[in-house]
Amino acid sequence: MLKKLLKLVGVLFLALIVVLVVNTFRGNRVLPKYTVEGTPALNDTAALHLSQAIQIKTISFGDTLAIDTVEFIKFKSFLETSYPNVHAKLARQSFNQFSYVYKWTGKDTSLQPYVLMAHMDVVPVEAVAESKWTVPSFSGTIKNDTIWGRGAVDDKVSVIAILESVEQLLKQNYTPNRTIYLCFGHDEEISGKRGAKVISNWLKEQNVKPALVLDEGGQIDTKHFKQLNRPFAVIGTSEKGYANFDLSVEIPGGHSSMPAAETAIDVLNKAILNIRAHSMEPAITPTMQELLDRTKAAESFGKRLVLSNLWLFKGLMINQLEKSKETNAMVHTTLVPTILHSGIKDNVIPTVAKATFNSRILPGQTSEDVLNFVIKAVNDDRVVIKKQTISLMEPSPITSYDNPEFKKMEQIIYKTVPDVIVSPFLMIGATDSRYYRSFSDAVLNFSAVQDVKGFHGIDERIGKTDLNRMIFFYNQLITK
Repeated sequence: MLKKLLKLVGVLFLALIVVLVVNTFRGNRVLPKYTVEGTPALNDTAALHLSQAIQIKTISFGDTLAIDTVEFIKFKSFLETSYPNVHAKLARQSFNQFSYVYKWTGKDTSLQPYVLMAHMDVVPVEAVAESKWTVPSFSGTIKNDTIWGRGAVDDKVSVIAILESVEQLLKQNYTPNRTIYLCFGHDEEISGKRGAKVISNWLKEQNVKPALVLDEGGQIDTKHFKQLNRPFAVIGTSEKGYANFDLSVEIPGGHSSMPAAETAIDVLNKAILNIRAHSMEPAITPTMQELLDRTKAAESFGKRLVLSNLWLFKGLMINQLEKSKETNAMVHTTLVPTILHSGIKDNVIPTVAKATFNSRILPGQTSEDVLNFVIKAVNDDRVVIKKQTISLMEPSPITSYDNPEFKKMEQIIYKTVPDVIVSPFLMIGATDSRYYRSFSDAVLNFSAVQDVKGFHGIDERIGKTDLNRMIFFYNQLITK
């Protein structure tokens, strides 16, 4: 009996090995090879224009905080001066004074239009961080073929690249086949509700149904997937949701010389630690599955075996992805404290302690799921937990990678970047394009930049090569 059982186990084990190996070789994609078209030389004025744009402090400080209207008016004048053909030949409409739509009417108005998006506002630079910059943060310094300053990456480079491309084509009296809308928001960094949301509603009212909406997001990566030994271009096809949760504790305070066993700060700290010590259920979304499928041909046999048999090795794969903060965010809904408030004086125990958690929600989960998770993790009735409604966005629908516009962008990237692998990608941050997903089947996020530096941080900068590639990419998208 034991011999028969061992024989059966051996047969089953052998069958398992056969299944694993067959799955590993079956459907294994051959990495594409394409002839790369050389990009034309960069017009020197493009770098100068980006430098000038950076010097204008179009800062968004917060949802409820006022902007410096003088700077935004200055930016409007800069655009008009720098791009005379755009402003002479395209119809422009303003929304809430500082967001703009330019309409470039195409030859065939029966074709669904394209929407090319970017935002003109930037995040502030912390006063304590200013001294850590190599150059002043809003100087727009051009140094060693690199343009430095806040907005060089996020996202004035997209504004400039789009307008440079369109200006050049207008100089050549070019007319696109389809109508193209250039949509520039002024408040993306504080939710986009006065810019992109209003513009998208206006387009819907005009019965505009874009064949493609292209916004910032994915890029060309050579750092996070080094095992591929090839550039990896990721096109955002969906976005995680966005929600904030407020935690508040109220316990009578008093003199710091006579502290109670627990203060409001103590209770809040425990709540924060409890949330951070746990995580919501991980998942490999369809977009992440496709990314893994497209990259496995460049992996070792062992890694291909795992990727081809996730029905068995899903837990192992998730464990590997969790080791990097970037890939961990692709398989988890994240929760992190971003704002803390408590206390007014060093010798006064505060009565109230507050914290705000920011969450980026994985497709397949909702903000209510996150709220229930937070309540369960905290497990303390003294902590009042509320979900903010401002800036709340559930995870977006997914643009299919079989969509013709995705395939078109894919082909342009293949012909722009040598030996590149292209894949759909889950956007872990929020962009203005989320407002367009309800009325366009192809909302995509991609900028033709490589390994950008200083995003929302110190020494934000971009090379002239990246700027040139972006201009060329938009040119190809419009003319092909």
